[in-house]
Amino acid sequence: MGLEHQTKGESVDVFEAVRKRRSIRKFADRPIEGEQLTKILDAARWAPTAGNQQRWRFIVVTSPTLKEMVRKISPGIFSRPAAFVVICSLREEELSHWDESLLLADCAIAAQNMLLAAYALGLGSCIALSFSKIALKEILDIPEHAEPEFIITLGYANEQPQPPPRLPLEEIVFAERYGEGWEP
Repeated sequence: MGLEHQTKGESVDVFEAVRKRRSIRKFADRPIEGEQLTKILDAARWAPTAGNQQRWRFIVVTSPTLKEMVRKISPGIFSRPAAFVVICSLREEELSHWDESLLLADCAIAAQNMLLAAYALGLGSCIALSFSKIALKEILDIPEHAEPEFIITLGYANEQPQPPPRLPLEEIVFAERYGEGWEP
């Protein structure tokens, strides 16, 4: 069952979304409604953050010219999605290694919320990490105290990738100590 089973406003079980969401790299040439983008961004806004600091900012890119410029400095983005959302972390002071880790985790959690929300709305998405941060900051006028961490591609899927293999729980979950067998 792919994205075609969903309709606007249909409720999707979170476990279904986790299992069935795929990284989409080929998109149909079709715009996304503003209401859908708002719902995706609102899902990101509700992501938990360390100390509720909410030190992320989101840049929505739908301009064809800007999207093409972003795509050219992002070797992992092959297709032309309807929109990009650039997730930036706010770094207004020097960060410790711990704070750096928390900030990256906060941005990653917001990204996952976006990916799941996109799936629930019948949209495809993918997270991109391979891009020139320097070029992206210039293209999108990102200030010095903000750092682009991820680019989320969004659009209507033009492919239906099969699920990748996953290790069984018995190989990745331990009880009490590393290496100890886990049983539910």
